[in-house]
Amino acid sequence: MLILGIDTSTDILGLALMESGQLKGEYNLSLKRQHSEKLLPLIEEIFELLGFEAGNLDGIAVAVGPGSFTGLRIGITTAKMLGRIFSIPVKGISTLEILAAGAEGNYLLPLLDARRKRVYYSFFQRMENELFLKAINKAASAGISELPEILSKYQDQEISIIGEKTAEVKEVLAKNNFRVRVFRAEKNHPRAAVLARLGEDYLKSGQADDIYQLKPAYLKIPQAEINWQQKYGSK
Repeated sequence: MLILGIDTSTDILGLALMESGQLKGEYNLSLKRQHSEKLLPLIEEIFELLGFEAGNLDGIAVAVGPGSFTGLRIGITTAKMLGRIFSIPVKGISTLEILAAGAEGNYLLPLLDARRKRVYYSFFQRMENELFLKAINKAASAGISELPEILSKYQDQEISIIGEKTAEVKEVLAKNNFRVRVFRAEKNHPRAAVLARLGEDYLKSGQADDIYQLKPAYLKIPQAEINWQQKYGSK
């Protein structure tokens, strides 16, 4: 099974090709606002370098956020376009789940910066003999100072913190007597290889998305939509 992973949810543009559980190649490039210009050329490049044909793809995994509004639209639109062209399934996967799945630990707190001392977060548990992480708390936004109360039931567990704002969150949790674990910088970005592996697992288990219903997992309203509502109303 040949899977293409596409992640444009953060400043890191990620691409990976996974074949039957084996990573064939991966890009994780800090391109910031260049995703729209670079994504398709890099997809062509990774296929050419690795000697694969896009027509041999069996599925696509794409990060659906939370993350950059513009970046998410670029990645998801590209995944849906390729899915329609080649008549292959597409699976959208939370950027937070990608972060958590790439880290060690039984209790995992992936984080993305939501600005103004807030984070986007999920809380996962790694279950023995289970293929996928169990989502204890689904993706949401919270103030960093609110996390000790949100996680209070798990104060006696070691919690792995992954992603952005890890130093600030570690400090707040440690002050509230949580046991926390943090990782080196390279672990704190979603890896395209992890996305592709998750995509392969989901697609093998029959959990493809409806390509026409797949959309970004925004946790706040894009500014363009706010402006539109202010001008024309919410209906």
